Amino acid sequence: MKSLRLAVWLLITSSLLAACGGGGDARSPDRPGLSIDPSTMQLEFVDGITTLPGTGNNRISVRMMALQSDGINKNVGPAQNITSRVNWTLTNTPLAALSSDEDGDLSFRTVTRNGIGTVIDIESTQQMEIDAAVVSASITGTFQGTSRVGDFTIVPPTPSGAEQLVGKDLILLDPTIPGDSETNGYRLLQYFTNTSVPENRTHTVVICSSSEFATVEAGQPVSPGDGVVDVTYTNPFTPDGDNTAVEVTLFAVDGDSNAACDGASSDGVRELKVTLRPATFSSVDICAVINPASDACSAGGAFNEDYVADCRGLDTDSIFVPAAQNLQFVAKKTYNSSVDTTQTINEYVCGEEGRNAWSVNDDIIFDSDPAIDPVEGTATTVDRVAYEKIVELTPNPRAVVTGNFGNGVPELQDSLTVRLVDARVDDIVIERTDGLNPAKDTVYVNSFIDGIEYRALCRFADLDPAGSQYEVCPNGLIRWASDAPTVAAPTAEATPVVVLDPKTGVQLPNDPFDFKLSVTYIGSDEEISASRDVQATDPGELQALRLFMVPDNSRPEKEEIDAFACVGRADLVESISNDENFVKSGQQFEVYAVFENIPGSGAPNLDDPRATDSGLVYVTNENEIQFSAESGFWSGTWATPASCQTAYGEGGLPDITGDTGGIIVTSPAASFDPEQKGRLKSDGLLRLSTVCVTAFAEKSSIPNLSAELSQQEGDIVTSADGSTILVLPAADDTLLTFSNDLCETLEPVLTLGGDWPGIEGPGIILPVIYGVSLVADPLLASLIANDDGGLIPAQEIVQALLYGDFTGFSDDAPNLGFGLATITEGLLEGVGDVPGLGALVDFLDACVLSTPLDIIGNLLESILSFDISGWDDIDFSFQDCTALFEGV
Repeated sequence: MKSLRLAVWLLITSSLLAACGGGGDARSPDRPGLSIDPSTMQLEFVDGITTLPGTGNNRISVRMMALQSDGINKNVGPAQNITSRVNWTLTNTPLAALSSDEDGDLSFRTVTRNGIGTVIDIESTQQMEIDAAVVSASITGTFQGTSRVGDFTIVPPTPSGAEQLVGKDLILLDPTIPGDSETNGYRLLQYFTNTSVPENRTHTVVICSSSEFATVEAGQPVSPGDGVVDVTYTNPFTPDGDNTAVEVTLFAVDGDSNAACDGASSDGVRELKVTLRPATFSSVDICAVINPASDACSAGGAFNEDYVADCRGLDTDSIFVPAAQNLQFVAKKTYNSSVDTTQTINEYVCGEEGRNAWSVNDDIIFDSDPAIDPVEGTATTVDRVAYEKIVELTPNPRAVVTGNFGNGVPELQDSLTVRLVDARVDDIVIERTDGLNPAKDTVYVNSFIDGIEYRALCRFADLDPAGSQYEVCPNGLIRWASDAPTVAAPTAEATPVVVLDPKTGVQLPNDPFDFKLSVTYIGSDEEISASRDVQATDPGELQALRLFMVPDNSRPEKEEIDAFACVGRADLVESISNDENFVKSGQQFEVYAVFENIPGSGAPNLDDPRATDSGLVYVTNENEIQFSAESGFWSGTWATPASCQTAYGEGGLPDITGDTGGIIVTSPAASFDPEQKGRLKSDGLLRLSTVCVTAFAEKSSIPNLSAELSQQEGDIVTSADGSTILVLPAADDTLLTFSNDLCETLEPVLTLGGDWPGIEGPGIILPVIYGVSLVADPLLASLIANDDGGLIPAQEIVQALLYGDFTGFSDDAPNLGFGLATITEGLLEGVGDVPGLGALVDFLDACVLSTPLDIIGNLLESILSFDISGWDDIDFSFQDCTALFEGV
């Protein structure tokens, strides 16, 4: 319809002009059409990724974007993807090649998400050794005699932990629709310490399911490459059932050993817990993001909720959108909980299972073909020249976009009227994407610390009459610059989001060194610019890494070094009031660094690392920083050096299978989420175990390391602090209440003996809790393995944990004779005529020093054959305390 209208308009105008003698301004029909202006070309690395893992089967992607001109109108957006029209070559790449087909011709690929479009892939061709040197290379794109060059590196693949099975882990199914189902894709990924690009290893395994409600597609292993395995979830819920949530375990087994999953079982590592939850799909609201970020939508159609605030239209039926912009339409799906009718669950999606969900009534304002992608929900508005032509014929051009996510059900759709306005910008600002806004930003040269990420926001003159609304600036129509590029420079020139990248090998004229980052919008009649003050400083040698955690949900802004916290299952039912919610579904950790030249680093502020004078530098998000979680507990200064204490050492785990019915759990009860760095999450439906958490960096990745750290044994630098996390079996209100009470009781008990100068450590009782968990954790795992309907015997679990009697679970399960209640009661109240430890600690320090050895010796060694030889060199001569826990 758009082309017909324009053709009619042009025909009428052309006739009038011919009668009057011909041409005119830029809108005259005898003016040449728009064409690519090679001087505006921009080479972009997709997602900003310039490090290629040398795995032999990985890739990074680039594209070429350019603006148009008709000889009068210049810099006409939106930016056009001309990747397939460009001649591409690589330089200095013995370990990589451009993607090609069987005939040796370049093979281009289309990325549908977020309007990325056509790309060319740089593929790793050889497996690099872990200790190999980084290779610097470049890619050149040439179009009509004009070239652009992009630099990238090929890095040795240094694994970060074990492989991770990743994909959607919460599935909402409607009990009122027996045939309700949902299909999602899953991949086995290996993450690395020195690049954000994981290796897809899905083609090496077969993904299996523990439940009849999760059917895995046939034809595994999948082909190498993008490798995704679809899993279809069918509805276990009924309108008249109790509809308890169902947990499904997806797990990977080696593809060359068991192609059909026959008799397969999880190794406890390459697995993902997926929760099926009953919920009734009730309504849809749609919105649109102007110039979406590269990670706005996942390949599976999920919307990144970090950008919900940028999505226009959730609170209105009509929005204005400027010409020459890319759009991403998003649906907010609302579900009513079938368990608690007062609860609603929101899910934001860009698309759904490959279905045609998006449509538009008129394509007049859109330049994309089709006007809106029916599956992906992407669109592009017409350029400024076309806009000027349209408004002369249609003063208020608009289109109605509809999103239907009820598979054709009219009630489950929503419409949004999109009104087109001019792309003229009257203001531009530079914003940090991390939300921080200091008077002057600081970047660190000659270090492993990356730069600061910024985005450019434009205020379109006709978009918001109040002048308060800013949108992400359009790709291609902005220009970034640093007035000290040898010190720090933006990673791209024309993209709305860039990183101000500090350089290495820099000699600053003074420290700190002040300079400016600027951005200019070139898409209006007149250019408009903004700048931001930045300072560069050389932090000097890395002295130490410090580990902090956010202690609870009520103080999310507060971080502190803490030796202990509790977490529960991943889908924790949080119906306890917030002030009693001590057990969370996850625990966030943060890492800060101590450097030689940072003011205050001599005595860093460990109480408030975010204070401006703390002497600490935030480094959690750096690729070089990694987290570790293993079964055990943090020793503090009880061990030299401080480290995680675990039964899974050189001697292995003592044989306790007779006490656990033959079941043993070797995987930690919690692990770090690959999708949210620093977030520790519980693994499994019911777990009781302690997990030791540390942070570390590889020495080879730190360019400037202190002599003390360089001389430490091993290849890594570990954090000076560690924490112990107690994973508790919190599932429903009964278990959650018990877990909260236990966690609240244990925290002060566990700190007894943990804060004496020179012996800071896990406290007195934590090693015993770990010992109890070696028996309790596999028993709880066996409960879930044999469960026939998702019902959890909450009261039996509570009693077993409190008093150590697990015989109610199975005939083979032991009665330990003591449990968590017995131990804590003995500590707090005393045993027999012996006063409680709380009354003793004020005057008998010796008890605090001696008791850990006695408890571990009397309980762990006798029950679990736990090896405590590493602690026998701690010499305490006080004998009066040894009777305190004898016979406990």
